[in-house]
Amino acid sequence: MGISSALNNAASGLAASSRLADTISNNVANAMTVGYARRTTELSSLTAGGYGSGVKVTGTYRAENAYLTSERRALDAQTGASGTIADTYERIMAVVGEAGADSSLSTLATALETTLMSATASPQSTTKLTDAVTAAKNLADALNRVSDENSRIRTEADAEIARQVGQVNDTLHAIDDINKKIATLAPKGVDVTSLQDERNRLIDGISAIIPVKVAKRDGDQVALYSQNGGLLLDGQVYELKFTQAPNVVTAEMSLGSPLGGLSQDLHAASGPVAVAAGTGSGLFDGGTLGALFEVRDSIVPEVDAEMDRYANDLIERFRDLMPATWLDASGEGLFVDGSGSGSATGLAGRIEVNAAVDASAGGAAWRLRDGLSAATAGAEGNGVNLQALADAMGAARQPIGFISQSANAGGALMASEISSFLAGRSARSDDSRAYLTARQSALVEQEVGETGVNTDSELASLTLVEQAYAANARVLSVIDDLMRLLLEI
Repeated sequence: MGISSALNNAASGLAASSRLADTISNNVANAMTVGYARRTTELSSLTAGGYGSGVKVTGTYRAENAYLTSERRALDAQTGASGTIADTYERIMAVVGEAGADSSLSTLATALETTLMSATASPQSTTKLTDAVTAAKNLADALNRVSDENSRIRTEADAEIARQVGQVNDTLHAIDDINKKIATLAPKGVDVTSLQDERNRLIDGISAIIPVKVAKRDGDQVALYSQNGGLLLDGQVYELKFTQAPNVVTAEMSLGSPLGGLSQDLHAASGPVAVAAGTGSGLFDGGTLGALFEVRDSIVPEVDAEMDRYANDLIERFRDLMPATWLDASGEGLFVDGSGSGSATGLAGRIEVNAAVDASAGGAAWRLRDGLSAATAGAEGNGVNLQALADAMGAARQPIGFISQSANAGGALMASEISSFLAGRSARSDDSRAYLTARQSALVEQEVGETGVNTDSELASLTLVEQAYAANARVLSVIDDLMRLLLEI
């Protein structure tokens, strides 16, 4: 080996050691940076004429585990969807209340039955009659509150859909811009690993909204698809489209009438194409976006419909099971449709106590005893109508159309069955969220172990780099001494 060859070897070794030290220091500095993937600088030997000619830096690469990342992103979406649904049921249960809880629907229904029975035993008691009217008003108010909360949930879901669609579109454009930068810079030898980090971070940012699949393209480009096959990005962005409802979403509103659905711009001359969402099998279902459509268009409307059926049952109980002489001039009973629209949809939000017995509306509690159309109070000891009211509340009626029950039941038991049914769904959704969250956490930890920075390992590597640097520097020092000797001859 000639002196010049030895000099080249040592110089390339110093350059390689310097590059390795730079990579390791960068890793250590970014050990706590979210989204940062560990860098590895790879080396290879140089040869010239069949002889070793030092070392060269092949390149610096990001640590990746495509399988773990894909699995973790899928769980991001599942966990997000499960959390959205679990939160919805928690809000519903907060106003419906669990069976037996204070101020719950079932407790208030039982209170109405109890106060009617108490008034029957003491028909002359104004206090007992007033308590029964108050209990009826409380039950109607509870149904109103559930309807109002359901409306808020749907309105907020609609607004959140619009926000998430905007976020997805903005992120897709940002990823497309990074793709173009990488395509421009990488051929020039510029380190693009930081751009790759940022691109991965952006993809992670929408993985909970839509379960994203990444496909590699030439030039270190990526294409994005949804888990169900929907195209999001491949050389160009395919934007999602959604129009937010301008006002509060009410029980009468449904998908297409007038609530907006999801569509996508596929750059076709015919314009955006409608995409099913919230069904579980839609192209972009599986994450929070699909779950929000499910909440807005399926879950909450189903709860609304159940509450409407119960409100209708209350109206019918105290109308159809009561003597015709007790009803008001319009043939209505204790509970009425406040708007008088006659529509079954949204009835829970409109049900109210008949004004004839409501003191705040000019009525009088004694009409419970004497009849809703009575002009003056009757015999105080007559409890016949009050007994009929108590019997009507306790009568076992067939729950036609209900999804929470099938057996004949009284008004209080029906309310209890509704509460129990919704509590069961809420508990199952909470269990699903807890299970998926645990799995997601385990995958995140495993992924970080594969692609994150282990400072102990990096510092151990730095020690080896230090030794190699010192060795190459020593070689250069010896060569320098040899050159001096030659020059002195």
